[in-house]
Amino acid sequence: EVVADARPGLARNSLVAMQVTASVLLLVCAAIFLRSSWAAARVEPGIRIDGIVTLNVLDEQRRGAALEVVRTEPSVEAVAAAWPTLLGGRPAIAEGTSGRAAVTYQFVSPEYFDLLGVGLVRGRGFSKIEQSASAGVAAVSESVAARLWPGADPVGQVLRLEPDSTLEPRESDAPTVGARSFTVVGVTRDVPGFRIGGFRMGGAGVFLPIGLEAANTSLILSTRGDAERTRQALVDRLARIDPNMSEVVTLRTLASMETYLLAIPFWLTLVLGALALVLTLSGLFSVLSYLVEQRTREIGVRMALGATRRNVAALVLSQLVRPVGLGLLLGGGLTAALAAVLLSTPAAEAIGETVRLFDPIAYAGSLLCIVAACVCAALVPALRAGRIDPVAAMRQG
Repeated sequence: EVVADARPGLARNSLVAMQVTASVLLLVCAAIFLRSSWAAARVEPGIRIDGIVTLNVLDEQRRGAALEVVRTEPSVEAVAAAWPTLLGGRPAIAEGTSGRAAVTYQFVSPEYFDLLGVGLVRGRGFSKIEQSASAGVAAVSESVAARLWPGADPVGQVLRLEPDSTLEPRESDAPTVGARSFTVVGVTRDVPGFRIGGFRMGGAGVFLPIGLEAANTSLILSTRGDAERTRQALVDRLARIDPNMSEVVTLRTLASMETYLLAIPFWLTLVLGALALVLTLSGLFSVLSYLVEQRTREIGVRMALGATRRNVAALVLSQLVRPVGLGLLLGGGLTAALAAVLLSTPAAEAIGETVRLFDPIAYAGSLLCIVAACVCAALVPALRAGRIDPVAAMRQG
């Protein structure tokens, strides 16, 4: 005989559905942040990361002293300079034989390419005598070369460059481009870089030469052995001159920053999601235990009429279908709606590149985890109902 459905009250079902909804929302978010963190950790930046220390001089009047400390540090193998930052650049309009294109430009010292492992696919880098933009030479990335001189050898071509101050104002003390026309001497690999707080630190498209002593440049150091130990040694030596003269950090720390930033919301949502799931499981256990206790006599009668233990257990487990199913739908829908809202904001591009808000594996894994946990929580009341003695049950009441 098929056992009829017996539902707990509407209020109890609604409470369970709300708890499941909260669990889905929080656990899906935790899964999204976790998988985004893993993805960020696996990004290949296209440059050498290990053994690199960056130093930003905060007091330009002490740049000479900072350079002396760097050059006399035994664990520092080589030094390069870059402006405005180690990666990335400033907007400009470049012109080649195919027309004009928006690019980013960066000043780098001759040591930059070898120190960071930015490979040259054609031509050469900058020589020691080419340490300012007035030298009239430039290097370009593969993608820029393909846009400006499609099908042609970019080495030896004339590049016309105009900094785009309408996109980003230029500081008065920043390096100047000088000549507006440059001879391309080399082509570099594209550098994808990495992200920090939603902002991409990617390689520039056009490189111009600069010297180590140029003001406002970031110094990039190649070290022997442990980069963190070298960083600490530099911090100690520079602090003896002026504690506030510079910022020193390893490139590995910068490259891992996105992973660290994603770990914060991951642990927050994971803890809250776990708490919501525990409350959900507790609620399910209580509701189904109450159902079994209140309907013990009825279940006994049904078993006496032919219902098996499997029928009874299925009856109890079937009470999960409506509240848990509704909670899964609401939770998944709410999470997707929030993701859609975030992707409609001005920060959508940065968010979308950092966090995969519609990650199907995160959604599916979280939903399966919640369903499995709910079934496990219901097994004890279901098994207890199947062990009811029909004779003893019918004597009740």
